[in-house]
Amino acid sequence: MSAGTAIESILAVDVGSTFTHACLLDRVEGVYRLVATVEVPTTLGGPQDDLSLGVQQALAELEPIIQRRLLDDAQEVILPERPSGEGVDAFLATCSAASPLRCALLGLTDDLSLHSARRACSAAHTVIIQEVALGGTPRSERHRALAALRRASLDVLLMVGGVDSGPTALLEGTARFLAALYAGLPQAKRPVLLFAGNQEARRSIAESVRGVLDYRVVENVRPALHVENLAELGQELALLYQEKKLFTLPGYERLGRWSTAPIMATHEALSAMLQFVAQQRRLPQGILCLDVGGNNTLLLASREGALHRAVGAHLGTAQGSRRLVELGGIADIRQWLPIALSAEEAYAYLENASLRPHGVPQTPEDLYLTYAVVRQAVRLHLEALRRGWPDEGTSPMVFDVIAGRGGALAHAPQEGLAALTLLDAAQPVGLARLVLDWASMWPQLGAVARVAPLAATQVLERDGFCELGVALSPIGNVPEGTPALEITLRYEDGRVTEATVPAGAIARFPLGAQERATLEVRPHRDLDIGLGRPGQGGRTEIRGGRLGLLVDARGRPLRLPEDAEARRQKIAAWLRSLCL
Repeated sequence: MSAGTAIESILAVDVGSTFTHACLLDRVEGVYRLVATVEVPTTLGGPQDDLSLGVQQALAELEPIIQRRLLDDAQEVILPERPSGEGVDAFLATCSAASPLRCALLGLTDDLSLHSARRACSAAHTVIIQEVALGGTPRSERHRALAALRRASLDVLLMVGGVDSGPTALLEGTARFLAALYAGLPQAKRPVLLFAGNQEARRSIAESVRGVLDYRVVENVRPALHVENLAELGQELALLYQEKKLFTLPGYERLGRWSTAPIMATHEALSAMLQFVAQQRRLPQGILCLDVGGNNTLLLASREGALHRAVGAHLGTAQGSRRLVELGGIADIRQWLPIALSAEEAYAYLENASLRPHGVPQTPEDLYLTYAVVRQAVRLHLEALRRGWPDEGTSPMVFDVIAGRGGALAHAPQEGLAALTLLDAAQPVGLARLVLDWASMWPQLGAVARVAPLAATQVLERDGFCELGVALSPIGNVPEGTPALEITLRYEDGRVTEATVPAGAIARFPLGAQERATLEVRPHRDLDIGLGRPGQGGRTEIRGGRLGLLVDARGRPLRLPEDAEARRQKIAAWLRSLCL
């Protein structure tokens, strides 16, 4: 594509660990629109161990839908679009198909340096394989722990600790031990040593590991005792994920040759899209995105230009369900089921989903367990996100928009099931819009924005969101059945709806996606509807969605009944209230 050539048609693909999504964007009557989208299994790890083959399959499925050739006889993407209408003007790609970085943390203290390192890793595609606290540990015990690292097949050794200008002896001694430890291994099996500690130790560590380890330095995560600095470490971990994982995927180089711009990591592209939405829609409280895939869970929060991220590598609805059970236990997943299901039956389903990640739920038990996994995957990592949130622990996280994406949410058989899953997992407070990435294309639009921002904007506004509706959720708890919220809904056509919603219930009021109404709320004296004061009522104008207005009077934090049968009946009732 020559400089100055207008981009009319765009192919955008996202290669995930489980599925590959492709979409075609084109001008329709002068406006960019989503023309078609397809989903195919990602071709990695099996007989076709080449991610570009899955992209070719996706484009081959697009061709009969759009009545346009996208691949030439050599199965290469046709670029730019030909006068005959074949091909496209631009091809963009995002990718998250690589396994996470295997990382070991080496820190002076568990409560400061290692704590900061964990937080940085929680926002990157990493799995922490081992931790070694260097300070306060006998030398022999410390050396045994370090020696075990050699057998762990690590990608990264992350060394942290020490305020700037503090003591360096322990860090320097550890570096000398690591150099001796890895000197006998082939170069390809040696991890990167990433140092984010006391800057006074940088030079001596570099001299100790020169010629043995790939040594990289970023700013100290704890330059002072009460100062935490994670930004540069996070950026370096993202670069290492691309270098050591994404760039080495079979077929990645071929995908890069087709791409009009460099391939973006999916989470980076999605982050860019969410920040754009928060800014464009002028969301003062920002947006929270829950992205639950088959193998990974990603939580993103964007507010006032700042981005917070929590990554759950190997935590998802299919391959990632095994680790989810290891971390939280099967009981925490089963608590979200509206039906009786034994632990053995739940284990059997999750094992089947792990072995057959491209399958779809076949029974009600399978279906409900899938959405129970989504809830638990989000809740496990919401605390990691909360720890990095401003005013941590002093106030609830409030968002204007709760956005859901991933196969389970995008393909929910009923929109009410998706909405309840978002409410249970995120537990929004005050007023929040619920939206879905129904076409699984938000990351691709983040990549498109780099070369055709107008196309990304227009497609996002017209085709990018499934608007479920707006949810009202008070903070606090009152006895079940107590009148919690008195609602008055005044429609633009003059209709008026008045209702009292009891504590412990979810109520649904019709209000179309293009309809507006004035909402008046009078809460119980012990409930706060997001105005900062219990019992204070308010009035505001709202816009609806496919499910209208959802009033969640179950309280915050959400408390499930302890009795198993009572809990199942409650969840079933909540489902019925939203899945009419």
